Parts: sequence; C-alpha cells; structure tokens
Amino acid sequence: MKYSQNLQLKDSVIDKLQTNFIDANNRTHEKVKYYFEDCKGRSCQGLGMFVLRKTKRKVMVLDYWLNDGVERTLSNGKKIFGKSKRYVLGDYDRTKFNVKAIEKKIADLRTEYGSKNDLTWSVDIVSGEKLKKRKLYDTQLGEIQRATFNDAIKDFFQSNCPQIDKPSETLHKTTIRENARYLMGYHDRLKALKFVTNKDNQGEIEFQENYKIDGEVQEGITSWDMFWSKFPPNEYADIGPGKSVFDTPFGQKVLADITEHDVRHYLNALTASPGTKKQIKESFSYVWNHAKEKTMLGKNSPNNPVRNIKIEKPTSSAASKYNTKEFTDEELSKILEACDLFKDKYPFQVFVIKLMIFTGRRRETLLLLQWAYVKWNTEVLDNDGKKITVYGTIEIPAHVNKTKVEDKFWITSNIRDALVELHKQREFHSWSMFIPWCFPSPRVKDKRFLRKGNENSTDAARLKDVRELWEEIKKHCGLTDVAMRMFRNTHENKVNEQKKAASTWDVITVTGRSDTRSSESSYLNKKLTPKTADIMDDMDSEWNRIKKIRLIK
Repeated sequence: MKYSQNLQLKDSVIDKLQTNFIDANNRTHEKVKYYFEDCKGRSCQGLGMFVLRKTKRKVMVLDYWLNDGVERTLSNGKKIFGKSKRYVLGDYDRTKFNVKAIEKKIADLRTEYGSKNDLTWSVDIVSGEKLKKRKLYDTQLGEIQRATFNDAIKDFFQSNCPQIDKPSETLHKTTIRENARYLMGYHDRLKALKFVTNKDNQGEIEFQENYKIDGEVQEGITSWDMFWSKFPPNEYADIGPGKSVFDTPFGQKVLADITEHDVRHYLNALTASPGTKKQIKESFSYVWNHAKEKTMLGKNSPNNPVRNIKIEKPTSSAASKYNTKEFTDEELSKILEACDLFKDKYPFQVFVIKLMIFTGRRRETLLLLQWAYVKWNTEVLDNDGKKITVYGTIEIPAHVNKTKVEDKFWITSNIRDALVELHKQREFHSWSMFIPWCFPSPRVKDKRFLRKGNENSTDAARLKDVRELWEEIKKHCGLTDVAMRMFRNTHENKVNEQKKAASTWDVITVTGRSDTRSSESSYLNKKLTPKTADIMDDMDSEWNRIKKIRLIK
C-alpha cells in the first residue's frame, strides 16, 4: 500500500473503506491520505481525506491554491504567484457530514472566498474562517458580558439545575423546588411547573399539563420559551421583595457588575427571617456558579459576591429546642407499640418511624430508599471473640443522602424484622409490587402500576411524608412538645453511650451523622467493620429492652 491512494467520492465507498496503514515497503504509517480524483475540474477540486491509524477518524481536507498575487521563488529558482494551502473541513460522518454535506460546505466556501474566473481561491480560507470566528466570539463575548442575573436564572433552570461539582448530576428535587421558590416566586409561575425525581434519583423540572390560576384551567406549558413568555419579569413585582428575585430590579442587574455590597443591600432590605435570607443567598450562589461554569461572566469572571456573606441565625427559635432534645425510653416504647397498632391503617408509614428509631437516619433519606439498596447476606462476624450475626447491608447512594456521600450500615435483627414486615405489606398490597421504592405511596393504586416491567420510579409512586401518622401517634401516646428529629438525637446519644463506641468514626458509621471535627475526605472513607456491627448489635439489645418497658394502655 502506498502512503496516498485515489478514492471515489461516494458515501458507500468511504463507509466500506478498510485501511491497514502498511505501504508496499512494509512500513507502517500513522495516517493515509486519499485523493478524490473524480473532483478534478469540479467545485470540490482539491478534496482529500486522511484516515488516522489510532483513532480510525476520517478527516476531510481541502487542498487549494491561494492566488493572492504575491510573487514567490521556489527552491529550483522558478517564480510563481500564489501558494498551496490546506483547510480542514471536518470529520466524515455518514449521518452528520456525508458527501452531500461536504460538497455543500465547499460550495459555500467558494461563494465566499473562491475566484470567479477559475477553481483557484482569491481569499485565504483559513484566515477568513479564523476572522469570522473571532468576530463571532467578540459578539458572543459582548452578549455574555451584558448578561443579567435573570438571564442566568433562566439558563440555570433550563439546564435542569445541575450540581456544579458534578455537572452530570442535578440538584435534589427539593433543592430545585426551593431555588424556584426564591428565584422565581411562590405564586402562579410555579403552578406551571412540576418538580420530580427521575429513575436515577436526580431532580427534574417538568411542565404541568393542566393547572389552574384563579380556578380556571390554563393551557399547558410545553417549552421554556413558552414559560418565560407567559410569566415575564415584573409580572409579580407587587408581591413584595424576597418573594421573587426574578421580578425585582436586582434581577435586571448585569451579572459581571454585581458586587458583594449589592447582595448585602438586597438581603438587608428584606423583611424575611434569617433562614429565608440564607436560602436566598444559597440560591444566588447556585445561579452565580452556574453562570461562571457557562462562561456567562466573560473572560475575567469576578469572585462569587455571596462567598463572604454570613447570615446570622437567631440564638433560639420555636424549633431549635428539638436540636438536642431526645426521647425517653418510656416514650420510645410507647411509639414502637403505637407503630404496631396503626400498621393496618398506615401499612408503609409505620416502618419509616421504626427505621428512624433503629437506624438514626433522616426521614427524608429513608423515604428515598429503594429495594435495590438492600443487600441481603447473612454472615457471622468476629469482633475480638464476640460473634455477631448480621443479615446484610443497606447501601444508600451519595445522591440520595443529604451529605452527598455514600452511607452504608449493617442490617441487624430489628432492622431485618422491620424490612421483612414491610415486604409482607408490599405483597399484601399487590398494587405496590412493581414499585421500586421501599415506601410506596398508598394513593397510587392505578392499574398502570400493576404491569410487570413498569417499575415506576417517578415521584408519584413514592411516599412523601409520615406527618399524618406522627400526629396520630403523638395523640395516642399523649406526647407533647416532641418532634421527629428527636429520633436522630436519641439514636446518636445511645450509640455514644456504648462503651465500644470510643472511636469517632465508629459513631459516624453507625449513626450516619458527620462530625464537624472531621474532614470530608475522612468521612468518605468510613467503612463497616465487625466493631460497628458489635455496636449495632448492642443497640439491638437496647431496642429490645425498650420494647418491653410498658404496654400502651
């Protein structure tokens, strides 16, 4: 094989081309050049193709004579006018850049740079295209530098609210909804949107097919352009500051001009709680970081203006007292008994409460559990001579957890019993059999959920909360001045009481709670060990003791 060969300009020929990159002298080449002689005397004259050995790419090039009128002397002394040049057209692709598309591109180039008298070129293609790209870049850069905060808000939501550190993943559904509330307002604009969790547990924004405004059914939104057109800025400006950044003068500010002073002034003017101001600040940060990632801030993007702003929380609030408060053993005993009592009325909800007690995990995390996260595997572990039986692990992916790190814990006897009972409820309520969530929503009994193979992963099939059950439990048990967050406090304190839990990392692993003294890297490296299984086994003994304290009267 020669280094260069002739080839016919046809898609079928190029597609079937087999190149071994070895010439007649048995030398291997990194690329082979093919000439299309059937282009000679035609508009596509000079067209060639390089086939690259490592990548197998087929790169289309145009070799052309630039008739620029400049006299040049060759090495042999011959004088010529003009010079030979090469322009890379792009990679051949049967669907995107085939022979027809290649010929059209060359024809367009000839119209812009070619000689009117012959098949030479009066203007350099390479220089002309570079100049065109530069002008386009300058235009785009000008547009970027004039982008407003509202432009960034639009792009943020149209991009489905990606995580900056993991662009392939989106924010959690709840976080997306919170951002929408503070950036776009908690009013008619949000009625047209639906916030869901997809099959990969990633948050998504969908448009409502039918929604009501003032009791009247509205035409469903089908695109973001339609959405912004229907709900333009200043549409809800009269609802007051802090409700919708999109409708305030701040939203019209040019991104690159926004300073820390501007943000502070905006936040200080709000008649909102410190918690609300903090959430608005965080929303600003999400948008700003997204804008920076999308190069909407120009060449020299300024620092995030909210980076150094701190929102001081009040020293106390109505709910802050529950941050450290915990249940008594007698209260826990009552609650566990109540869970069994209300099992028929709340067939899935009661097990959320039980697992909150037995695992110390957040309610929001448990409600996102899928059966795929439950790894059954009975084994006997040895911790310094003590034999501990575990029944597998529950492995919660990072994107499910609030801390955005993977969480894993042993399945001990009480957790096993709760999961087994939960699965029996699933079998009894056949409509839930093909839903992957551990806690399906009882409201979803549509026939479409009964079809095998339709493992419905939408938010419609998932239990959202257990507040109704919790209110009944409190009333039944005579509990006042308590909150569900106390389950987590109680669990952690009981783990800390275990003599074996001398290590901070053991506590973190068993409770799933991070430690302010630890680095994230260390938290990520936590592992399940026989020691942690021993602690959880002792915790199981504690739960068994608590169950027997008293019967609910």
